Amino acid sequence: MAPKAKKQKEVVQDERFQAIVLTDSFETRFMPLTSEKPRCLLPLANVPLIEYTLEFLANADVNEVYLICSSHGEKVQQYIEKSKWAANTSPFKVHTILSLESRSVGDAMRDLDNRGLITGDFLLISGDVVTNIDFNKVKKFHKAKKQEDKEHIVTMVLSQASPIHRTRSQIDPSTFILDRKTDRCIYYQQIPPVDGEKSSINIDPELLEDVEDEMVVRNDLIDCHVDICSPHVPQIFQENFDYQLLRNDFVKGVLTSDLLKKTIYAYISDSSEYAARVESWTTYDAISQDILARWCYPLVPDSNFLEGNSYGYEFNNIYKEDKVILAQSSKVKSSTAIGSNSSVGDGSIITKSVIGRNCKIGKNVRIYNSYVWDDAIIEDNCVLDHSIVAGSAKISADSTLQPGVVVGYRVVVGRGKVIPAFTRIVESPIVKPDEFERESSFESEDEDEGEATGHDNEQKHSKQIPSVNVKDNSLIGEDGVGVIYFSGDENDGESDSEGDIPEPSSGILYQIKSLNISDDSIASVSTARSKKKSRSGASKRRLSSTSAVSTEYEGGAFSEDEDDFVKEAVATLDRAIENNHDLDTALLELNTLRMSINVSYHEVRKATSYALVARIGHFVATGTLDVKAAFEKVFQKWCLLFKRQVFDDEDKVDLLQLLQSECASLDVAYGGKVFFMIVNFLYNQDIVEEENIYTWWDSKESSASDKLLAVRELTAKLVEWLRDAEEESDDEE
Repeated sequence: MAPKAKKQKEVVQDERFQAIVLTDSFETRFMPLTSEKPRCLLPLANVPLIEYTLEFLANADVNEVYLICSSHGEKVQQYIEKSKWAANTSPFKVHTILSLESRSVGDAMRDLDNRGLITGDFLLISGDVVTNIDFNKVKKFHKAKKQEDKEHIVTMVLSQASPIHRTRSQIDPSTFILDRKTDRCIYYQQIPPVDGEKSSINIDPELLEDVEDEMVVRNDLIDCHVDICSPHVPQIFQENFDYQLLRNDFVKGVLTSDLLKKTIYAYISDSSEYAARVESWTTYDAISQDILARWCYPLVPDSNFLEGNSYGYEFNNIYKEDKVILAQSSKVKSSTAIGSNSSVGDGSIITKSVIGRNCKIGKNVRIYNSYVWDDAIIEDNCVLDHSIVAGSAKISADSTLQPGVVVGYRVVVGRGKVIPAFTRIVESPIVKPDEFERESSFESEDEDEGEATGHDNEQKHSKQIPSVNVKDNSLIGEDGVGVIYFSGDENDGESDSEGDIPEPSSGILYQIKSLNISDDSIASVSTARSKKKSRSGASKRRLSSTSAVSTEYEGGAFSEDEDDFVKEAVATLDRAIENNHDLDTALLELNTLRMSINVSYHEVRKATSYALVARIGHFVATGTLDVKAAFEKVFQKWCLLFKRQVFDDEDKVDLLQLLQSECASLDVAYGGKVFFMIVNFLYNQDIVEEENIYTWWDSKESSASDKLLAVRELTAKLVEWLRDAEEESDDEE
């Protein structure tokens, strides 16, 4: 009996079905709210968005779920650890993977491939999907196609809807060309709306040679990024490092490749099923209203699938939790949800809106098609029209929020103020990085904008576009708290595509249309500041005052604002060296720290240089090792950290300067020798190049003091040898 049981166990293990959830959208369309929370934890009808995705997976017979987290990854991890999904009663095992360096879907897939987690076909899904489709039908379709076609690697789940359906993205409308008989996808292309012009697609006739019956062009499909993938998918991303986007790069690349010869099929869901993705303010409002109107059943408030919820359903799609206090003369109209411990004062009217928990709505307040999150306060005689008020914010008495206003966490709008349409207010200044480019929006395919393809190495994106944060007392009042937030894009709020979105009679989705396209970056807002800003002394911390970065750093003399990061980073590296951690773990910890405190890579290099040189000095000073042995013990492994900290020539020169300053703080008897070995090793490892060494050597900074001159004396021989070798090579040519 024992061997039989063992065999059965092995079969079950082989047949497990895994799901990969991308919790980061790699976009900034929900700024400034996503500067504090990841999109997947923002409330949708008073339920964190990730819960809808996980609830779908619970009904999809998934055995293992891996959450790939980048932006605010630690917050996602903390949330999952406290949720029902981490309990023994969970229908699947859930694991959070901190992929903090990922800047696109392509990066996440390559990281996934490196970790070797995939055991077979898996479900790939975005963490902002709301759907009630019968996934068993999708799996049957996928298996059938795989038996028919051995080259089949992806089944895309698409939902039929009209081109102007409100849950369909107006930002990146897509066209699929399918084989009518087999549903094989022949071609894919995003088609951005163009004013007054008809869009068109160009397709290579060779792609049509294998069409069995006839092809059909479909621009009436909602793509919510639910796919069944074979293990080949991460491998293809790994082999094609320029693939960053799931559809525009991977799908389009596979379909047009002469070498891959792989096929992709489309599963069109039943018209009675619901599937959409919360990818913009437009779809946030549309899906919220669909949930309230019960189009997503059983994903409705009174299902109470989130632990602790206690919604009851009333006529006209009204949902109220326990302990809601409504004044006798107040009116709650259709399609409205109110969370527990919230109160509504006399004469107030709420319609087509969602009110969170512990909210206080005063007297004679008017709330139309708006979303008020937990712990917010709306005082007497206020008007909210197609607006969003984030958690713990306060709208003082007699104030009005015009359509499209977004009020951030803990913001206070002063008494009697009228906030103009489309204004975004955040509690404290935010700097939005522009280190990375767009993902799933048609801007990424706009040839006039340079054909951006997502994250293309940070050295190409060192330009900082600062968000404009303006304290305007005339707007928010003397008693107000907050600053006006702009994305920093010169076209912010003036996108040419704004007028392309249709204007139905209601819905925040069209009132906030200008916010959907103005945020042009896909970068997670917690990423580092630009290197150029840091070195110019204009460095800023998120939610902090400005701080200067010294260009004459010596002996560990960090500026006050850098001190917290440096202490933590050095302690992290000391632990890693002491316990002989692997390099990837150390890099992960450093990047987590870098993004949590929001410092530049210049400061990361500075802390790393300090830690490594100080460790060499410790070994030599204590007599544990001689200079050469100490250098080899520390640098042969750990200097490879610098490969992930330098991205262009300016970075490499900066690294040499930092290491020179650190070695100058060592004992004069061996500091120069250590520095010589460091420069030679960095050169042999291709971390720095001849031109970088020459630039550093000729700079004023490298000879700014007697200590710096002394420590580079031995290295002069290396520089001389490099120049002689270069001259001899030129002569031979």
